[in-house]
Amino acid sequence: MNPRIAIVAATPAEIEPFMHFLQTNAQQHAFQTYQIHSLFIDILYTGIGIMETMYALMDYISHRHPDGWIQAGIGGAFDPSLSMGQVYTIASEMLIGFGAEEQNGIIRDPFQLGWSDSDAFPFQAGLLPCSYHIKSNLPSATGMTSFVSHGDASRIELMRKGKSAQIESMEGAPFFYISLLKKIPFLSFRSISNYVEPRDVSKWQIKPAIDQLNTSLVTWLEENSFNIDKLFGIGAQ
Repeated sequence: MNPRIAIVAATPAEIEPFMHFLQTNAQQHAFQTYQIHSLFIDILYTGIGIMETMYALMDYISHRHPDGWIQAGIGGAFDPSLSMGQVYTIASEMLIGFGAEEQNGIIRDPFQLGWSDSDAFPFQAGLLPCSYHIKSNLPSATGMTSFVSHGDASRIELMRKGKSAQIESMEGAPFFYISLLKKIPFLSFRSISNYVEPRDVSKWQIKPAIDQLNTSLVTWLEENSFNIDKLFGIGAQ
């Protein structure tokens, strides 16, 4: 059977240029399914947020098991040293804002509280790791998934006093969690559209971030010759 991958995005806008690439260069087989060479590519939009993402992913794999999939989206840089518009491969994900709030406002996660074992599969030291590595010029960063896009200065400062990561999104952790549990090879690309700071959308650079994200996505496919093993570094781990 032909290998099959899925491109997973929260919204159509985030991968619109990639869809144009497929419509120009691939054969459409069915709604949101394309073929380039021997590779089938499914497009999956999850919606925004943890709950919608979890449902969409589980619904998809209830009737189709991809040979690998990639999550592509934009995110906010919590680490101010990250570059606006740059695309990063996400090395690990974590949930933030889940656990118990102390009197000082800091939220302790389930591992700190003793509710869960931080090294019980699929976690490693409380993180959801990605063990797939591809030959790429893209830098890597750590991700954290939240129920909100943070924009309050006092809450952001509290986050910096607790456990955090470099890039904030609202969909990363469920994708990593399901990928690990279901043993689906996976990658995650995030481009920086804004910094996590007091909310001012006039500073955000969504279009440049989307453009860079999609360029990286197309390059990833083309440089690896649409070969499933190369696409996810399988066999080179």
